[in-house]
Amino acid sequence: MGTSGTKPSSPRALLPTWVDDVAASTPSGTPPNPVPVPQPLPPLASPAAGKPLGSARSDFSRAARSRGGGGRDLRRAAGKYVRAMGGARNAARAMAPSRRVMTGLGQLLGQVAQNGPAAALRFFNLQSLVGAPIADVFLALTDLLCPDGGTIDEAIARNAMLETVGELGAAGDLPFDGATPDVLDAVFTGALARSIETKLFNEIGGRSIRLPTDVAAVEIIQRTLHDFIQGTVRDRFAAAGGTLASVPYAGVEAFVQAIYEQSFELIRILGDSA
Repeated sequence: MGTSGTKPSSPRALLPTWVDDVAASTPSGTPPNPVPVPQPLPPLASPAAGKPLGSARSDFSRAARSRGGGGRDLRRAAGKYVRAMGGARNAARAMAPSRRVMTGLGQLLGQVAQNGPAAALRFFNLQSLVGAPIADVFLALTDLLCPDGGTIDEAIARNAMLETVGELGAAGDLPFDGATPDVLDAVFTGALARSIETKLFNEIGGRSIRLPTDVAAVEIIQRTLHDFIQGTVRDRFAAAGGTLASVPYAGVEAFVQAIYEQSFELIRILGDSA
């Protein structure tokens, strides 16, 4: 986490600089077979009923009623969710469909950086999209990695990808083969953050929570949560090296798992500090 060593004088010493802004603003060569499905992990126990998750939902409700984004309450709610799940590792393990999809995304983007866009698309049998807009490539990849009609958790992964497609489409017709490594890394962290954000909203914001009837107020809550989660993911991605280009194909799955775990751990720390 980059916080070992001298004990900070206060919890705020652990906070990245972007936290206050959120609160205030409301392998070369031929790679192995594509997109291996991660080995199944042991089954998880359901989150403890009652106080742990109930407390997170109470904080989320306060944020919803605040009409100003409720940044501190949202951070507390997210941190309590991680605790209710039994810690960051369990919270990451609970997102198996999203981890699988983000592994596939990371493998494609890593191949682009290492071998070029044409070779990467050909490897994923998407060679017909060479020269296509980046949004079209990601829409095809979404249908490949997470087709419509799956479980709720699979729908969370698909939604994260489609939200990313929407953002890319709104940015214009940038061709996929013209995207820089920085753009591809930003797309990856954005999609991964979206998956965590949607999971949290579904678990603690979509059950027994009365959201404001004002659409603008709901959008403020969603934007505040999005900014917070995206900040944690970018922070952990940067700490892990900050680029997919240096991650070998066979190491992407472990890299994605680590980003999820470390992001959830930072969410817990920031929630405790809120």
